[in-house]
Amino acid sequence: MSDARVLEEQQRRIDELIAALTALEDTRGRDIAQALLQVVLELHAGGLARLAEIVTEVDGADGPIVQRLMQDKQVTALLLLHGLHPQDLADRVRHAVEGLHASLGAYGLRIELINAREDAVRVRLSGVLTGKHATPAQVQGDIERTIFEHAPDVARVEIDGMPDVNVHELRFVATPLP
Repeated sequence: MSDARVLEEQQRRIDELIAALTALEDTRGRDIAQALLQVVLELHAGGLARLAEIVTEVDGADGPIVQRLMQDKQVTALLLLHGLHPQDLADRVRHAVEGLHASLGAYGLRIELINAREDAVRVRLSGVLTGKHATPAQVQGDIERTIFEHAPDVARVEIDGMPDVNVHELRFVATPLP
């Protein structure tokens, strides 16, 4: 199983366990379990914060170690969980959008970041969708996937100016009958 799948499965399992804990009728047991979970999270957050300080002191804020850590989905998920990610949401989304310029440009599109908040990221597309293999669904999927990879803490992505399929550019190939 890939690291991404393992991470998704772990996050899903955590959500299930939190829901089960919340649903417990034994309020004393639930309170103890929640207090234990909180202490463990605080311990991890403190250790991760100290680790981040040491790496930054040795490597610098933009050094190769920090850059490599920011490319690791498990590391970034932990840092986000504890509010320790070194880049704020707007910077992570801006970086994602900048990374889309070349691929969307190949389809005749330009992308602009309108705003980035946890509840929604809004981008605007302009241009004309070209290319025989480019579809609006593919473009939307590429944009959403890239933004969610850089900012998994975003709830949704809103895309203004999503192009429609240009029926005048559709080509039909006639096949001869036998």
